[in-house]
Formats: sequence, structure tokens, C-alpha cells
Amino acid sequence: MKRFRLFIRMILIFLLISSSPILSFSNSISVSDDETVYIITDPTGSVDKIVVIDWIRVEGNGSYTVYDRASGLRNVKKLLGDGTLTASEGRVKIEGKVNGISDIYYRGETDKRPPVSLGINYYFNGKKVQYKDVKGKKGHLKVEFTLKNSTLNRIKIGDNLEDIYTPFTVIITTNFPASKIKEINVSGGGTVATAGSNITVNLMGMPQPEFKGWLEVSMDKIELDSIQIVIMPSSPTLAGILNSISEYMSGIEQIDQVLKFQQDLLKQMAQEIGSAVNNGNPEGSLSNIDNIRERLNIQAKTLEDLDKNLDRMIERNRSIISLIRDKDTDETLLNLLEEERKDLESMKARLRALKKDTLEMYKLSSDIPLDSIRGIVASLSRIQMSLTAVAEGGAVGFVMIPGLNMVREGIKTAKSELEKNKEKMNIMEKLAKGYNSFIGKPENAKKSSVKFVYYIKFE
Repeated sequence: MKRFRLFIRMILIFLLISSSPILSFSNSISVSDDETVYIITDPTGSVDKIVVIDWIRVEGNGSYTVYDRASGLRNVKKLLGDGTLTASEGRVKIEGKVNGISDIYYRGETDKRPPVSLGINYYFNGKKVQYKDVKGKKGHLKVEFTLKNSTLNRIKIGDNLEDIYTPFTVIITTNFPASKIKEINVSGGGTVATAGSNITVNLMGMPQPEFKGWLEVSMDKIELDSIQIVIMPSSPTLAGILNSISEYMSGIEQIDQVLKFQQDLLKQMAQEIGSAVNNGNPEGSLSNIDNIRERLNIQAKTLEDLDKNLDRMIERNRSIISLIRDKDTDETLLNLLEEERKDLESMKARLRALKKDTLEMYKLSSDIPLDSIRGIVASLSRIQMSLTAVAEGGAVGFVMIPGLNMVREGIKTAKSELEKNKEKMNIMEKLAKGYNSFIGKPENAKKSSVKFVYYIKFE
């Protein structure tokens, strides 16, 4: 029974050792893993070989055993570093002692295809060709790169399932001797930099799921140096985009509040103008002005006739007074006629004053630009309609315009889309961070990373 218990303990210890990715006599030891996958291709983009260089860093003090997963890796060889390395059954065992930091580099080959594939096309003087057929010739060469992302993920965002590709940043780099280049151009997002006798070309993009870029050169003798394409599971601008979206959404909230205030203000102005135009009945008032002007004109003519009649009456009064005086008539009648003449002259003075006021009123009413006032009233009506249209949407002239309420609704929709895209970008960020190994890593690695390098040989 004791032997059986001892046997069970030995099995448990063996299982513990074999299943642990890291076995150390010190709890302070930690491991990190960094993979670089080199894809060697010919000028057509056909893969000749895929080589993985794995850098294992052990930090701490004491003895360690690291089991690094190396799925599908063959011809494993240690390149540099301390410790011993053995490979078997899809994993690499690294043993040694560390006092501070210990770095181990090893290599292996694999047939596993990278997550981003490469295609290359060549055009010589506008015609599609093979590079080998134009090498050494004089002319204009265009090299077109196509990179396709195969890391499709079906992820639920909101209520919908969406296709999201793990984000990779692609950087294409090559060099030319400045003395051999007549002209050089690159696609959008590319740069051309001259340093001394060397010209460096860089293209950058993100295959979501595809990225295309190109470079064009004119040379007396077509000859390309090696081209490197670095692919990393990351987006250098993603964090900035997320921050910008947050700031923009905050700005949208402020714009929405301003538009709400403007909408309410315009609606109030439209209502006030409408009340003034409709309830005030300006057209009726303008018609009354026309009637008053006509009546003043009639009154002025009547006063003119009355003035003439008064002149005749006064003249007759004077004639009668003269006749009475000649007849030596009773003074009482003469006095009455004199009083009547004075009254007539006083009436004439008042009549002339009234006539003057009437003419001034007529002139004033004639100076009122009724057509202009009608135009102003019509303009106020149009302004009312325009303000209402701006506030709530509608036709201005023959043009339909969206109201501020529609703009606000559009902004709310845009905000919703931004929220959705922000969620999508957060998912993409997590996918990029989660893609941190190609062949496998130690389970308890504190950090790990991977990058891919296409190396196109033209020799």
C-alpha cells in the first residue's frame, strides 16, 4: 500500500512538471515571448520558405524550465543565448539558470500560412508583365501590391452579427540608388524620402480585408532591390481615433443643445411674425389707407370749393355794406352785416387752415409707399415661412430644406453610429492585442508579441 501511494505521488509530481509551462525554483522568475515570422518569396510573391525566429526572455534568479509551444515548427535550432534547448512533439523545452535576464533565440521552419497573404503584379510601360522579362530594360515600371487579411471574426455588435477582421498595419519599404532613378511615384499614403545617394519608399495601409498600394519608377535599367513588408497586428492610429470619437461625441452633445435652442428661437420668431402679419390684418389697414387718401382728396376739393364760396359771400357782404352806407340805412343792419363779414372772414381763415392740414395729410398719405409696405408684409410672410422651414423643415422657394429638427435627428443618428463604431473599434483593439503569437507561446508568459516580414528577393 505504501509503495502504491508513493507511486501515485510520483505520477502527480510528473504530471505537474510536464503540464507546467514554467518550472522554477524561484517564484520571481517571469517569461516573455517575441516572434518574428519571415516569409521569403520570389518576385511573383510565391512563398519559398517561412522561417520563425523566437526570442524568449527569462527574468529573475534561479533555475528555470520553459515549455514554449511550437506548433507545426520543424528544423528547430538554437541561435543565441544561454540554456539548453530541445524540441519534440510540437513544443520547445528551454532549461537553464538566470541571474537577472537571460535571452534565448531559436529558429524553425513552418508551412503554416500567415494571416495576411501577398500578391504582386508588374506593369512595364502600361502592359502587365513578369519582372524577369523586363529586368535590365529601359522604361517605366509599376509594381502593384495586394495584401489580403484572412482573420475573419463573426462578432455580435448591438443586435447584429458583423464581420470584423483582426487589424494589421502593413508597412512596405524598399530602396533605390538616387543616381539610377529618373522619376518615382507612390500611391496614396506613401512617402518618398531622399537621404544622400539613397531613395527610400514607404507605403502604409490596413488590409480590412484588402489593401492595395503601388510604386512607379522610370529607369534606364530596370532593377529592383529587395522589398520588405512588415505586418503587425495593431493599428497605430486606433487609440487616437477612439479619443477623437469621444471628443467629437461630446461636441455633438453641445451642438445638439445649441440647435435645440436655435430651433425653439426660430419657431418663436416665426409665430410672432405670423401673429403680426395675420392678426394685425395689414392688408386691410393698407386698404384703409387707400380709402383715407381718396377721402382726403375729396375733402380737399370740397374745402377748395367752400373757400371759393366764402370768398364770394364775403365779397357780396362787402357790396351790401357799401350799398347800405350809400343809402344811409339804419346802423343796426350795417353793424349786423359787419359782424357777419367778420364771421365769414374768420370762417375763411379756419377753412384755409383746415384746407392746409388736409393737403398736408393728403401729401403725407401720398408719400406712404403702399407697394413697399405690401412688399414688406409679403417679405415678413416669407420670412415666417422660411423660419418655420428652417426650424421644422419644408420648402423655401422651390427648394426643400431639412429643418433643424431633422438636423438634430441626423446628429443623433450619427452619434448612434459613432457609438457603434466605437464599440467596433474597441473590439478591433482587443483582437489586435489578442493576436500575439503565431506558433504558440508559454502559457504564463507575462507578455508576447508577433510580427510578420515578407522578404521579396529579386536576385
